[in-house]
Amino acid sequence: MVALPNTFNWDYILKQVRRYNEKPSDDLLYRIGTHVNALTLEDQDLIERHQGCCLNPEQRFRVLNWLVCQDEIEIKGDLALLIFGRNQLLQWQEISRQAYPDFEFYLVFEFHPLHESGWESGINYSVFWHPKPNSPMPSSDCDFPWRLFWDSGEMFWGNFPGNTKNDIEFTLSVYPNQSSFATPGWVCEEGDRYCSFTDEEADLMSVAQVLACPMLNAR
Repeated sequence: MVALPNTFNWDYILKQVRRYNEKPSDDLLYRIGTHVNALTLEDQDLIERHQGCCLNPEQRFRVLNWLVCQDEIEIKGDLALLIFGRNQLLQWQEISRQAYPDFEFYLVFEFHPLHESGWESGINYSVFWHPKPNSPMPSSDCDFPWRLFWDSGEMFWGNFPGNTKNDIEFTLSVYPNQSSFATPGWVCEEGDRYCSFTDEEADLMSVAQVLACPMLNAR
């Protein structure tokens, strides 16, 4: 991880982080992001003049990503919830429920140091839909994401085809419903490789679990 440069006011940043951990807000992320240059002048103009002084998810990600890469700083809470907010997660959860009713929706953002990620230290993400027992079996001819796969966090907003702006929108555009990637006549059975979790997957919280967790949503 990267040590905090001396050019920044360390006491000021720690104070804002403590306040953020107690009660997250875009105002505090904006103060931190402008202080450490995680937000560009273009970001600042958009936030102040066009976004009602609110950060968009990609801007929140950049500030949080800078923070978690500092040895002395810990960000408390679920990163996906902090980046996107409860309303966006609720919206995606409902869209996922309608499109893939037999699959559990996961959207996970985690900090991984260099030795874990294989690339630079920072926040990585995974979005996938885990099959429930009796769900349609995903076809081997499709690349529908039904297993955990980590990618660098900024790639969530990568250059996806069409009018899709992020990984979730892209997946839904390619696979609008679960029949679009199902193997006809085959279902997943409890205990098989489709329904079984890896050890790493078992430690993750689905979006439904995040939204239902009182500790995460009380902040």
